[in-house]
Amino acid sequence: MKPTRILQTVVTALSIAWSVTAVTAAASPSRAAAQPTLRDRLVAASRRGAVRSGEWAVAVQRIGDAQPLMSVRPDAPLILASTTKVFTTAAAIDRLGADYRFRTSLYVDDDVTPEGRLAGPLIVRGGGDPAISGRLYDDDPLAVFRPWASALTRRGIRRIQGGLLLDVSFFDDQKIHRDWPAEQEQRWYQAPTAALSYNDNVVLVRATGGLRPGAPAILGFYPAGPHLLSLISQVRTISGGGAMVGVRRAAGSRTVVASGLVGNRRTWTGDVTVPDPPLYFASALTQVLKESGIVVETTPTVRLEPLPANPKRLLLHTHETPIVPVLSVCNKRSQSFYAEQILKTLGAEKRGKGSWENGELEVSEFLKSLGLDPARYQLADGSGRSRNNRASAGAYLDFLVALATRWNRFPAFEPTLAVSGDQDGSLRHRLLGADTRGKVHAKTGNISGVVTLCGYVTARSGKKYAFSILINGGCPEGRGHSWQDRFVTELARWG
Repeated sequence: MKPTRILQTVVTALSIAWSVTAVTAAASPSRAAAQPTLRDRLVAASRRGAVRSGEWAVAVQRIGDAQPLMSVRPDAPLILASTTKVFTTAAAIDRLGADYRFRTSLYVDDDVTPEGRLAGPLIVRGGGDPAISGRLYDDDPLAVFRPWASALTRRGIRRIQGGLLLDVSFFDDQKIHRDWPAEQEQRWYQAPTAALSYNDNVVLVRATGGLRPGAPAILGFYPAGPHLLSLISQVRTISGGGAMVGVRRAAGSRTVVASGLVGNRRTWTGDVTVPDPPLYFASALTQVLKESGIVVETTPTVRLEPLPANPKRLLLHTHETPIVPVLSVCNKRSQSFYAEQILKTLGAEKRGKGSWENGELEVSEFLKSLGLDPARYQLADGSGRSRNNRASAGAYLDFLVALATRWNRFPAFEPTLAVSGDQDGSLRHRLLGADTRGKVHAKTGNISGVVTLCGYVTARSGKKYAFSILINGGCPEGRGHSWQDRFVTELARWG
């Protein structure tokens, strides 16, 4: 090749290289500009498959930033459902302390005779404990009472002539919130409140098939037969292992009706709330005392007002339940009965009587302590069962950010929330992808037509975000969950 042609080839190659570089350089700003921001992605995600009916709102903020990253309809006051529980539980651990314990105490006012007879009653003073059940005792619903019986046995008590005196004055006598739908009174998620409660104030009804098809089934209450609660069986036996049984109790009624069919090789179990929690409590305690050789001679008495002081009164035993496991059950399992017991206990400890009003006043004081305006949060009960629990997505986001940045109890509180993929919580089947499993701490909420999700996510980048997603107005639960999960996944992946 001649030198001239070599020179031309080099010049041409350099020219091509320069042209490619120039085009790439010219294209780079264009490509960079085309890259969607996180906010763009979230806005697009909120529109993609958005809820077709009703109202919805969403708000997101990175922890550490002064302003929200994005929001849609952030000022619309919407029904919160069970995300209400975060206000209740956070206020409780703040106002009562992380070391607080629910206490139930046993007292006597009379001496025990050498024969082991207690002439007067055994006084049981309730302290609002929601966990007197098998939930924290390896699912043994009577285990909680056995140390109580042992305490009486050590005092030589063999016979309680005066029966059980149930002091429930810690709470007011309003067991059912005025906003709760009467037709759902029998459901476990709408159990009544009381200072002395047992087994989530729910009794199990067991139906076992008889020996032959067509015979009546065998029915009973478990773990204890509540006082003043009757059971009418309309359940018949069929052949095989199938079951189709329902139980019902009308609002205010003490009669439980079971109807349907159960196989002769099957035991079916259903649940129903009890109308008189202290008497249900007494049934179970009396059963354990009897098993321990202690006879309770008379029916229990419920006292609504505090007992007058008695210098002879002797404390026999105190049962204590730490608050943090109770908050975890409430938030992870979305246990509404726990939430109401917590709220009323907060009112009792700080304002002298456990009522919904006193509990909400303490929640308002907690919000003020975070620098928030309580007027932005309309709270009616502790659990979110009431449809009058309302706040905007923007107000809820401000609450979450305040907890994470201005509250010294947040490290102890955050683990009480449900975690994506954790089998102990309401997010166990949700947000299971690589970017979200174990990265989301949040509270779910579902009542008729309402699907909510509020909490925190740690993104792939390590940055932490608070979010509130509120859907009202008839959205099916499954569709709402899918939409929320897609949005949070986008935040986790690109945040």
